[in-house]
Amino acid sequence: MSKQDVLVNDETMHHDHRQWESDVSMWRDDIEIWQQGHQNALKELNRIAERLTEHVTALEAHVDQLDSHEANTLQHEHGVAADFRQQAEPTSRSMSEHVKEATRHQHLRDAHERMKKHHHTVMAHIAMLKATLDSSL
Repeated sequence: MSKQDVLVNDETMHHDHRQWESDVSMWRDDIEIWQQGHQNALKELNRIAERLTEHVTALEAHVDQLDSHEANTLQHEHGVAADFRQQAEPTSRSMSEHVKEATRHQHLRDAHERMKKHHHTVMAHIAMLKATLDSSL
């Protein structure tokens, strides 16, 4: 090995070391940014957990609306049956009540569909996030 090979190697090694130091410095900057991102993500996940808890409350309220609607429908059905027992034609009161119940039912159907779409979207995103976090680095 000649003296020139040693100098070239020394220069190459010195250049490599400077490059490595630069790489490590850049990687540390990356990690600092990522750590800040993780801190922000944890704060956001706490907010998301609060929103999911609120969603549970909304689901419970929806169940209450279903129960009420079911009871109202049954009561309406009994009223219509009573009208038919007394006469052949439904009364204007029972017809008016039926229109109201039909409107309530449609509103409940629309609300249920909105909740279903929202629920499926949220659960799909949570599943994707979980799968991403569960995958190895």
